[in-house]
Amino acid sequence: MVQQKQAFTLIELLVVVLIIGILAAVVVPQYQKAVVKSRYMELLTIGKALERAEEIFYLTNGRYGTLDELDITVNENNHLCLFLPLV
Repeated sequence: MVQQKQAFTLIELLVVVLIIGILAAVVVPQYQKAVVKSRYMELLTIGKALERAEEIFYLTNGRYGTLDELDITVNENNHLCLFLPLV
């Protein structure tokens, strides 16, 4: 009767660790790029909200306002919320 091996060899374990290392070396930079891109898009969204609030304030008052004068707030997640007047 032939006895079957029950464990992994050291070479098999090293190959698995090497594959995981190569995958991690490829995935981590891509993840960092995605994080930077999402933060940039959030800044664009905030900028557009500020621009719209300034335009509304200018059309209403004939001058540009400060952040305190605009109908805009920052919520707990640091996101700007624009309050549009009901017309």
